[in-house]
Formats: sequence, C-alpha cells, structure tokens
Amino acid sequence: MRSVASIVASNGLAILLTVVVLLPTVAVFAYVATSPLDQWLSNIGVWLHNRGGWDFPVFDTELRFAKIGFAIRSVLIAVGVSFLYFWISNWLNQGMARARDPQSPGRQSAVVEAIQPWIFVGPALVLLLLFLLVPAFTTLKLSFQEASGDFSLRNYAFIWDPDALGYLQFRFAMRNSLMWLILVPTLCISLGLLIAVLADSVKWGVVAKTFIFVPMAISFVGAAVIWRNIFAGGGIEAQEAINGLTPSYQIGLLKSLLGHGPDYNEPLYALRFWGNFFLMWILVWVQTGFAMVIFSAALRGVPEDTIEAATIDGANPYQMFFRIKLPQIFSTVLVVWTTLVILVLKVFDIPYALSANDDDKLLLATMMENARNNWSVGGDNVDNLFAAIAIMLMLTVLPNMFFNAWRIRKEQREMGH
Repeated sequence: MRSVASIVASNGLAILLTVVVLLPTVAVFAYVATSPLDQWLSNIGVWLHNRGGWDFPVFDTELRFAKIGFAIRSVLIAVGVSFLYFWISNWLNQGMARARDPQSPGRQSAVVEAIQPWIFVGPALVLLLLFLLVPAFTTLKLSFQEASGDFSLRNYAFIWDPDALGYLQFRFAMRNSLMWLILVPTLCISLGLLIAVLADSVKWGVVAKTFIFVPMAISFVGAAVIWRNIFAGGGIEAQEAINGLTPSYQIGLLKSLLGHGPDYNEPLYALRFWGNFFLMWILVWVQTGFAMVIFSAALRGVPEDTIEAATIDGANPYQMFFRIKLPQIFSTVLVVWTTLVILVLKVFDIPYALSANDDDKLLLATMMENARNNWSVGGDNVDNLFAAIAIMLMLTVLPNMFFNAWRIRKEQREMGH
C-alpha cells in the first residue's frame, strides 16, 4: 500500500501535466476550430458597412470586426478552459485517490485535503508570478541600469539631485501623494460612516444612499469631466466683438456661487497648491458611496444584544457609536482604508483628464507619465528613469502591504486562541 505522500505526488503530477500539456492543447485547438468566426464577423461588418454607407474604408471595418470576433472567442475560450481545469483537476484528485487506496477513506480524504486547495490557489499564484512578480523584478533590474545595460545608480541620483529637473517634480509628487493618502481615505471613511449611520435612522435613507452610491458607477474620467464643468473658469478673457459676434463665457457652478466673473477665468483645480484639494474632492465624491455601502452592511451585522444592553445602561448616541458599534466594525474600517490607500496610489485618470500637469499638481503616477514624455537623461535612458520612478511608487505601497499582512496574522492568532 502506497503512502499518502506518494499518492499526493502522483496526483499532483497528473494535475501538473493537465495544466502544462492538456489545457494548452485544448486552447490551441479551440482557437483553430473557432477561427472561421473572425471571417464570419468580418463579412457581417462589410454587409453593415455597405448597407449603412459608412465613411471610413471597408478594410478598417473588416479589421475591427475581426478583432471583435477574436476578443469574443478569447473570452469564451478562457472561461471554458478555466472550468475545464477545475473539473479535470478535481476529478483527478478525488478519482485517483479512490483508485490508489479504495479501502482507506481517511487516507483518501488526506490526499484530497492536501491537493484540493492548490487546485484553486494555483492559477492565482501563476498569474501573480507572471504578471506581478516577474515584471516587478524586471523593472527593479531596469532601474539600476544605464541605456547601455551597465549597472548604475544614476537614475535614482537624478530623482534626488536638487540641481536636476526631476528633483523638484519628484518632491512635489511625493508631497501631493502624501496629502492624497492622508486626506482622501480619511474623508471617504468619515463621510461614509456618517452617512451610513444617519441614513439608517430615517425612512428615506435608502433613497439617500442610492443617490450617494451613484457616482461609483461613473468612471474617473467621467467624474473629472463633470467636476471640470463645476470648477470651470470664465472661458476666454473679455474681448471686443468680432464680426458682430460676442464671445460667450462658461462659468462653473461653484465659480458662479463664489462670485467669479469672466475676467477671472482660472479653473479652481488649476490654483497653485490649493487646486490639489479640488482634485482630491473628485475622488472623495466617487468613493464615498463605496465606503458608505460597506459600513452600512457592517453596522447591520452588529449584534442587537450589545446595542440593547448599551441602551439599557443609558448610552447616548455618541457613546453608542464610538464605544459599541465602531470597535466591532473596526476590521471593516481597516479593509476600506486599505482599499482606498491602494486606489489613491494608482490615481492617474483624474489629473490627466483635467490636464492638471503643473509641477505642484503632480502625483507619482502622473509624474511617471510626465517623465516618460518630457525627461531626457543620457539620451535613451528615459525608460530606465521611468522604471526608477515606478520602483519608488511601489515602495510607497509596501508599508500598507506589511501592515495588512501583520493584521491578518494577528487576527489568525487571535482566532486560534
């Protein structure tokens, strides 16, 4: 009778061969078998082109519809291969365990328990390795290289060199990113908690929460365009009528409420330094609904027994929230805070859509784009400098990762006790 370790090894080898050999073969065969669909969609595109009298060339229509067909096939094949992977792996794990040792149910369950978690975690680990760890180490290597490939610290020295263009921009980007990291999660969590508590205490709270959650469905670019119209200046400066036409002025709602006329045409988000706070508000407006929904669900999960006991003891609403409810949803607050911190570090769309690319508005993400387009260090060394900035951005995420890893381990130890 074979040992559990040998059975696990044989089952694992079978699953590995399935992943390495069988699934790629099935995927290639599926792509080949469904390739005529691209031509079929191209023909549909040409028919629509001729029937609708579209202006652009027929070749562009064929190419676009062929790409649409390939995208549809790729999604369907990827989903199908994923389901096939889980089905075959699970069948191999349980079936081979029974075949190897049909008389020992305990040994069979040990084999299943040893392999089954890796069936589900394995794909995630592979994707993490291929699309996160490998690019991260490649970027790290590139950041310590010159354009010629020689090892050098020049890229990092340029960022921290007070006499270089990059130093001032990097300093502004670090300052602004720190402000965003502090203010945006704090405001989102504070407003989300406040709205969740207040909305649950009134009859029309569901309607209020619906309206507050709606911005979550808007993209960052869409939100930036909306608030650009609210923060807008007065259009062009006042001029004399030309050919009998008088220039029109578009003054944003907030600018109008502040009493700014067409002669003061600078958008609020373009103000030096203070414009950062108007940019932050756009993200707060979008993400407050997310925090509100999470906190509302968490507050509903607070046991009624503790609330009734606090009420009997004479706790006022302030004490009820800060001493009873908030400690019990503190882990949820940390999860929301972590999510918002990661989101803030990736913010790019809002400043980019508003062309808020002045030095005092730069974030680390927008600075990377600015460096890629405008900086020049040693001619062809821009990509290496870009990699150095990317590493600096990654370093800002590490404290958050370490904190969450520590918190998860602490919770696991507490649960174990």
